[in-house]
Amino acid sequence: MVDVSFKVQVGSFVLILGRSGSGKSTLALNLVGIYPDYFGGRNDGRILINHPKLGLVNRRDITADQRFRIVNMLFQNPEDQIVTLTVEDEVGFALENYQYEPTEIRRRIDLALDMVGLDGFQGRETLHLSGGEKQRVALAAMLAMEPSVLILDEPTSNLDPAGTADVLDTIDRIRKRLNLTVLVIEHEVDEVFARVDAVLLVEDRHVIGPFEPRQFIEERGLQVRDQMGLWIPQASEVGLLLREQGNKLPGGIPLNGAELVEAVESSDMKISPQKPPGKGVDADYPRPRSSNPAIELREVSFNYAEQSVLKNLNLLAHKNELLAIVGQNGSGKSTLASLCNGIEQPDLGTVFVDGIPTGDYSFEKLVRRVAYIFQVPEKQFVCGTVYDEIAHGLRTLGIEKDEVDQQTVKLLDTVRLLDRRNASPYVLSHGQKRRLSVAAMVVSKPKVVILDEPTFGQDYQQAQNLMRMLRDLADEGASVIFITHDMRLVAEYADRAAVLCDGKIIFDGQPEELFVAEEILLRARLKPPSVAQFSVQLLGHPVLTTQALVERIQGASGG
Repeated sequence: MVDVSFKVQVGSFVLILGRSGSGKSTLALNLVGIYPDYFGGRNDGRILINHPKLGLVNRRDITADQRFRIVNMLFQNPEDQIVTLTVEDEVGFALENYQYEPTEIRRRIDLALDMVGLDGFQGRETLHLSGGEKQRVALAAMLAMEPSVLILDEPTSNLDPAGTADVLDTIDRIRKRLNLTVLVIEHEVDEVFARVDAVLLVEDRHVIGPFEPRQFIEERGLQVRDQMGLWIPQASEVGLLLREQGNKLPGGIPLNGAELVEAVESSDMKISPQKPPGKGVDADYPRPRSSNPAIELREVSFNYAEQSVLKNLNLLAHKNELLAIVGQNGSGKSTLASLCNGIEQPDLGTVFVDGIPTGDYSFEKLVRRVAYIFQVPEKQFVCGTVYDEIAHGLRTLGIEKDEVDQQTVKLLDTVRLLDRRNASPYVLSHGQKRRLSVAAMVVSKPKVVILDEPTFGQDYQQAQNLMRMLRDLADEGASVIFITHDMRLVAEYADRAAVLCDGKIIFDGQPEELFVAEEILLRARLKPPSVAQFSVQLLGHPVLTTQALVERIQGASGG
């Protein structure tokens, strides 16, 4: 990073935006002092911290233990900072090291866990938590320290939609109550954008800003999405697209659904509720299905020790299909995936792959047939360089060297990793690791591919690239199953969605049907994407993409 200068006001809520791999996490690690003190590198210039007694001081002029009491950080991958065996020990670990009194430690542990929605989890083993639960535990450990500045690197990436809103509400409430300064790195901005006071943009090794949020959207417009490849709120997308077509909304570009609805209703556009279109208008439904499913789970049950995870579950996954598995944190989605390629075996029932029980396959043959991309990408890297990680799968197919090189370079360019071809996979940013893990699995064109949070940590452009790769794979005959908390991706890409709750599939159908099933959504702690919510207010029925909504608004208003 070069010539970085900016100020953050005490008690403010700041959003840090930038492409995947642009240096957002590097900026955060410098602010908290992990770079260069622990990970190496060199800093020039000064980073000033508001010390509660000394005022603004250079970070280097105070000790590390003083600094971490003032500025603390939640890492992008919660597993990078969970170091103990139980939730209670994890949240209290730093407090014990700072020699707080036992009664104070207990008070802070209970309070922090309650704030992140994990009351009663004190005795749970951290090894058996879901990714989203680990994220909450790591956040609780930060909150228990009661810092003055809290830096959050993708704090909601592993959380279910309702959990995302809960955590952001908690952070906002604590920030206001304690005058806490919060800097958050986040790609998916629909929930966070209207909450923040300022936006910092990381681009080309520089930090630009801070901007007032509406100023950022007004001045940079769709360039942020289309040229820089960043996520922007769906309500802002609709406002910007309408402005491009000559329909300027009163009050400027909206930052959330409520502002958009109010602006459209007070504009010259006269919109009356419409009958919902027939199936197939918003997406290509239904796609052709094979009569023989690629995967079938029949009356499957699975337990971890005494904890029942899946109960008499039934599910089909078809060829030529993108199937989204959704549900709240800890509902068993990753367990379901591990059953499909033989990592786990069901306690009751049978899992079939191409009509054959998984128990009848050798493990080697099964994992070749069913590719599984883990939630944590580091768990499956096998080569020393980014290039070889992609090329490895092609070499195992016996492809000629020149063809291996040609396909590898093309794919690395697609996932924006060509300039890191000689780097170790382990030194990439988390978003880059995720892209590499997906690319390494799909390059050999498996017949069944299961992905756990495939777009975690991705900017808009790379999320679209990855999902288009999966769409192409399904169109060529593969069965693609992706586990996600991102309802936007479900709306735009899934042919079918299955909702897992209390160990069973409680919904199996098209996304547009799911997003109006209020009881199902409430029970599974899911929320429709923003566009599906505010399109109901505007048109009387859900629309799944911003472009489709703009076209409907134009049609309904005679534009």
